[in-house]
This record gives sequence, structure tokens and C-alpha cells, in this order.
Amino acid sequence: MMNKNTYCIIFSLLLLTATAVTGCRGGRTAGATDSDGDTTTAEVRASAGFAVDTVRLSMKDTAGSVEVYIDYPTGHGPADEEAKTFIRKQLFGDKPVKTADNAEDVARQYCNLTIEGFKSSLEQVNMTGVNQENAPEEGVEIHLVYQSEKVITYEATHYAYFTGGGHGTYGTQGISIRRSDGKRLNRIISDERGVMHLIRQGLMTYFGVNNEAALADYCTVPLEALPMPAHPPYLLEDGIRFQYNVYDICRFDDGDPWFTIPYDSIMPYLTEEAKSLTIKH
Repeated sequence: MMNKNTYCIIFSLLLLTATAVTGCRGGRTAGATDSDGDTTTAEVRASAGFAVDTVRLSMKDTAGSVEVYIDYPTGHGPADEEAKTFIRKQLFGDKPVKTADNAEDVARQYCNLTIEGFKSSLEQVNMTGVNQENAPEEGVEIHLVYQSEKVITYEATHYAYFTGGGHGTYGTQGISIRRSDGKRLNRIISDERGVMHLIRQGLMTYFGVNNEAALADYCTVPLEALPMPAHPPYLLEDGIRFQYNVYDICRFDDGDPWFTIPYDSIMPYLTEEAKSLTIKH
């Protein structure tokens, strides 16, 4: 398994390549270069009754560069609206930003605000001009990674680098949303203590070791004190994804550990609600 620490190095390349998404990829695609040099691509696809408008936008300025990818829902049902709330939270935090209800406008507003933020930050540290090789960078990818008739799952990955730093920072968060009412599934594990042996197995796979003694050498917390991820695990087609943040349980050089536990293994530890939404139930 690839150590996700390499994400810091290849992030720009990842943003320029297609990312596979479970489900149909039919629809239309388009690309354009604006007069100001910004680049955008767009795609619309639908599967299982859930449609998204995909936009990819990059923007470069003397103060830095920013790139964003969004699978933006085109509908107005409960799950669509909850997904839009998640997307806007990932891009704008708690800022009261007003944008049109479409993918490109949301993406462009994010890029513009990020560039403005670079300029303000550089002015505060008396750096109005920076070497382009060391200029600030920021990027977000927000993908629809799983969808079924009962649930949709989004995953957001962030990367940021400010000039002069030794390395950038990055992290990933996913959410699963029930399609019937737009409820976010914040609790899908019913027995956190019981599932810990499966978490240790997942971490051994991530780190490429085959015993707990070797795993302990990678972890900065005792194995018996391993926490659950800061963000709730989420549903994928083949199992439950667990995603830790950088520094949560290991050194920065070892990345942000992630793994998927197959449904056949984890089913006894899921809540009844989560069981009812899986393809194995």
C-alpha cells in the first residue's frame, strides 16, 4: 500500500489526473481556459439517481497557487443538500460566503478567497514578493467516492504549504449520508473496543508489517491506547474506511494511516443503522 506521505510531493499531479469513482461515469465532459489563464474542466454524471456536476479549477498568482476539484450535487433532495453543506464547510469553514448553487461558482469563489488569503498573509510577514518555487500552495479534492440506493459517501483531501515551511500539511475526511433523509452517519461502530483488533490489523497492512511488535515501532501511542480516528469511519463499496490524521498515531514521515475493513469482518461491530445501509445486509 502506498504511504500517503508521498501525497505532499505528488499532489499537483493527482489533481491533473482522473480519479476513479464507484458508479457510472456517463455524461458530458468539457474543458476551457479562461482569458486570465485559469483552467477549468467540467463533467456531469449520474448513477443510482444521484447526479453531480464535476469541476476542476486551478488558479495561479504571484502570491501563490490553488487548485480544487469538486463533485457538486445537482439535485435538491435531502442528501444533495447535506452533501453541499459538507462541501462548503470543507472549502470555506464557517465563513458566511455567498455563492451560486453550482460547481464552478463555488470552486471559483474558493480559489479567489484563497489567493486573497495568501496576499494578506504575506503582507503580515512583510513578504510582498516570493520566489515562485517557494510560493504558497493550497488545494482541495472533494470526491463522491461511493453511492448506492441507500447512501452516498464523500471524501475530502486538503493540502497546504506556506512559503518558508519545511513541508506542507495535508489530511483527509470522509462522510456517509443516508439518502432517504440526508442524515449524516456520525456513528456507525457500535463496539469500539471490540473492533480494535481489526484496526490493528488494518494498521499493520498500511505500514507493511505482519506483527504487533513491529506495528508498535511505528506508532507514537501504545497499541492498547490506540484511539478511534478523529473523524467517524465511513461506508465504501467494499467495507468501512478508517482514516487517521497526520500526527494522530504516528510520525509525520509515516503519513496519515488509512485502511478499509471488509464488511464480512466488521459487520458484527456496526450499528443496526449502518448494517441496514450496507450492501451485505
